Amino acid sequence: MARPSRQPQGSPATPRPEQFARVHGSPGEAPRVAGLLRVGWPFLLIAVCTGYLLRAAWPWPPMPNALIGASFLALAGALAVSVTVGRERLQSFIKGARGEEWVARTLSFLPAEYRVYHGLSEARGWLRHGADYDHVVVGPSGLFLVETKFWAGTIAVRDGRIMCDGEEPDRPPLEQVKESASVLRQQLSTALQRTLDVQAVLCFVGGSLTDGLTGSSGVVICNGDTLLDVLQEKQGPPLARAVRQQVAQYLDNLMKGGY
Repeated sequence: MARPSRQPQGSPATPRPEQFARVHGSPGEAPRVAGLLRVGWPFLLIAVCTGYLLRAAWPWPPMPNALIGASFLALAGALAVSVTVGRERLQSFIKGARGEEWVARTLSFLPAEYRVYHGLSEARGWLRHGADYDHVVVGPSGLFLVETKFWAGTIAVRDGRIMCDGEEPDRPPLEQVKESASVLRQQLSTALQRTLDVQAVLCFVGGSLTDGLTGSSGVVICNGDTLLDVLQEKQGPPLARAVRQQVAQYLDNLMKGGY
């Protein structure tokens, strides 16, 4: 029940690159590609079936005319439904991408000691299956995985659950971001042969977060206005520069497909 909303107000201006964080990747790319793939596959199936029916209209293989006509009508109905549903789903993915892009602009205002990665994935290949990371932030204050949700309505934390206008979404975002942070933590710790902590952050834009800056189940929950404060607050001992460089090198290679 993730419900995208209007464009957030107060979107920051473009920062001067030499004064702010180094940014890598393209925000919003993953939901746009996923949206196109999920919306497009029914049309591919319909095209294949249509091709078969056109071929069946020729003498071989034989098919009764009534069956051919009924099949064309069924395909026409399926196409109409696919267009309607696909348009709504694609719009949802595109609005989600806009939310990631807005958060990416906010993250670009972090100090120069920070590095920001957008659209990282643990999987490889054209059809990617695995954890996708909206934003990964590396800085003196620690390692952060930021999951963006572009929702409308009133958002609240009740009994360890995220509610939007009093209803729980189909896919609980707390579990989603915790799982992604766990995968990234294991990924980094295995590759660098050291124990590293990844702080999960759930950032809402477009809606009203009634509890303000809060936390639940080890996840920091915030909105776009408080995100930079969350990322610059010390979560523990400062992350040493040498460790930050190792993490950044690994993430650079991961983004290039080196792992």
